[in-house]
Amino acid sequence: MELKCKGCGAKIQTVDPKLPGFIRADVLEKRSDDFRCERCYNLMHYNRGLEVAIDEAELLAEVGKISRDALLVCIVDIFDLEGTFPENLGTFPQRKKIIVANKFDLFLKSVKKEKILAYLRKFLKERGIVPEGVMLMSAFKGSDIEGLLSELFRLKGGSDICFVGTTNVGKSTVINALAKKLGFEGELLTTSTAVSTTLGLVRIPLPDGSHLLDTPGIPNRKQATYYLSFAHQKLMLQKKFIRPRVYQLKPKQTLFIGGFCRLDFLSGEASSFVVNVPNALTVHRTKTTNAEAFYEGHKDDILKIPDAEEREKLGNFRKYSFAFGEKKREIAISGLGFIALVGSGKVDLYCFEKIKVSLREAIV
Repeated sequence: MELKCKGCGAKIQTVDPKLPGFIRADVLEKRSDDFRCERCYNLMHYNRGLEVAIDEAELLAEVGKISRDALLVCIVDIFDLEGTFPENLGTFPQRKKIIVANKFDLFLKSVKKEKILAYLRKFLKERGIVPEGVMLMSAFKGSDIEGLLSELFRLKGGSDICFVGTTNVGKSTVINALAKKLGFEGELLTTSTAVSTTLGLVRIPLPDGSHLLDTPGIPNRKQATYYLSFAHQKLMLQKKFIRPRVYQLKPKQTLFIGGFCRLDFLSGEASSFVVNVPNALTVHRTKTTNAEAFYEGHKDDILKIPDAEEREKLGNFRKYSFAFGEKKREIAISGLGFIALVGSGKVDLYCFEKIKVSLREAIV
């Protein structure tokens, strides 16, 4: 019988601690009824990440094992919709799909669900996705979990329920919350800020003989956090609402979003720039004429993240040019958040080339 870690789904092995599923042979013998790999143990008990070599081809192969009859639940991060929506979702063979937009709790309480849902439905329609249902939720709110559970059992019939999504959208957190509502005790799946926490297909039995299935996160190389150390991933994890920071800028002024991005206000009328990024990330305003010197002098102290090793992984800076005016627009930066542009003018945004940047209609 093949042994798998109950936390992440990786095949248990006792040979190489740098590969997924490692557990010491003596520990495995003592815990023969509860297989948790060393990586999961450290994540769960110490919130400490252990680096392992992840074969992404194997991760995607696990996703391919999903039955056609399963109800496919695609989890996205609503705060990073453009960056976490799987571009190949339309090719998945499942007949029934629902879209669950997680992390609504990162928005201020004043933000209306109806407006976000309208944007999400339009977003899906533009991509030819017609799901059986669309939901907006927070995995930490019991009422949202109850609503999701009711919808899943209404749609699934006797089939399995399979969860898919890019890395770190909260799939395992949602499944743990659902399992708790169903009467399971403890945390079944390992959850953390580490990229690709789930490494194999994990099955949780349901009372009717079907299963909840957690698949490995689809690797997301266009998201800023993909390239960060575990310590910096923890800093970027936002567990409560993100505090918008408002800056009134005149032309020839610049905003730095940590060390990830530089926004130059080139021309136009004095305008508001509302920055929605993790609270731990520094936002700094300066004159555009001083911007280059400021970055070179302070990328490792005031701006802090990313560090030198992470910058090397992220590649070179790329310039994006945007105009904004009568209609409110937002610049979405995958893994960081978004900047709302209120007023009129032209801006240049410099961001690392591996991070996805897009201009969209305002969703808040």
